[in-house]
Amino acid sequence: MNYKAVILDIDGTILPHGKTLSYATKDAIEQLKAKNITVAIATGRAPYFSWPIIEEIGVDSAVFFNGSLAYHEKNEIYQNSIDKLVLEKLHGLSLEYQHPLTFLSNQTFKASDLMHPYIIESYQHDDWKPELASPKFWLEEDIFQLFLHCDVEEERFYQTMIPELDFRRWTSTGAKACDVNMAKSNKSVGITKLLERLGIAPDETVAFGDGMNDIEMLSLVGMGVAMGSAQEELKQAANMVTLTAEEDGVRHGLERLGLIS
Repeated sequence: MNYKAVILDIDGTILPHGKTLSYATKDAIEQLKAKNITVAIATGRAPYFSWPIIEEIGVDSAVFFNGSLAYHEKNEIYQNSIDKLVLEKLHGLSLEYQHPLTFLSNQTFKASDLMHPYIIESYQHDDWKPELASPKFWLEEDIFQLFLHCDVEEERFYQTMIPELDFRRWTSTGAKACDVNMAKSNKSVGITKLLERLGIAPDETVAFGDGMNDIEMLSLVGMGVAMGSAQEELKQAANMVTLTAEEDGVRHGLERLGLIS
């Protein structure tokens, strides 16, 4: 297949958790660009958590917030913020059950309770820290994504009570937080908007990912590649499984596909 685009997740895919981009990964991306293969990012991160990495690899098109915001050549081409009535329902339940929320707008992110132990735990290893959200922050700003800070058993309750939203745990075990997006918003939605702008068909595209928020993306494209660290469900949805990010799995996968040497 003559692939024309490669879509890359960030965390656990091009970026090993807690580490930096490797020379091997950056060189692989440069080889793709030298062959005029479009490289773009699709991440659950917000833009302000992503642009330094995106600029480091010299890419200017990206999908953020698990598909809720898309940029082509650093210009916004698509956005889908969370409906205020749905936000109101989540906000009310989170107050009732005393689970803090982190609200992510296009420009900033703020948490409802900076002293809650789940908030402290969620950001303890990150350079970025949220500010305290005003009571009306979620009403005054377009919110593209939230983090709900609770146990996995409690997350299931929210999913049952608010079917308009999709809740995806940060990791399979241990994490006290999950991504919250509109149920019909996922990476494949934003990627479809980006590919339409590029004039590239999904079956002409390769995508790499490691998390359950990548399953729709890998199912959309012609060649979906799961990282070696991915859960079995994601691997089953992929066309190919490569090595882990720590083992330069993106480069290894691209070599297997014959896209780089």
